[in-house]
Amino acid sequence: MNKHNCQNIVFHCIDFRLINETNDFIKNNYGECDIVSVAGSSKEIADGNNYLLKQIEISHNLHHSVKVILIHHSDCGAYKASYQFNNSKEEKDKQVEDMLKTELIIKEKFPDMTVEKVWAELEEDNVIFSKIWSLFSFLPYSFNIS
Repeated sequence: MNKHNCQNIVFHCIDFRLINETNDFIKNNYGECDIVSVAGSSKEIADGNNYLLKQIEISHNLHHSVKVILIHHSDCGAYKASYQFNNSKEEKDKQVEDMLKTELIIKEKFPDMTVEKVWAELEEDNVIFSKIWSLFSFLPYSFNIS
């Protein structure tokens, strides 16, 4: 029997402005991955939509993925359509908050998986990727969300 395994499932935005850079970043840093491309990346998980959690479950069970990578980016239309931001810092803060919330939701449902959060900053002719660290990145996940 042929096994199809990959280590990671990646959530990223559908935004065409950074798709080539995002694909290169994924390939260079994570190798073969299951990919979920949706407006707002993991925003829908933070908003309580279980459909995207089902995608993680499928990847985990079918391809034995062990890590979820959440890639969010600046100047995101999905976020701008949902919120009124006064500046780019407010937008980033909200997206980071949603990534942290999503991480907790994922860890509650899939305690054996790790979650990595990445911020993509769109510049004029470049995209800068950086990891988002949190206290949760360094703690064991043995708690429940109420």
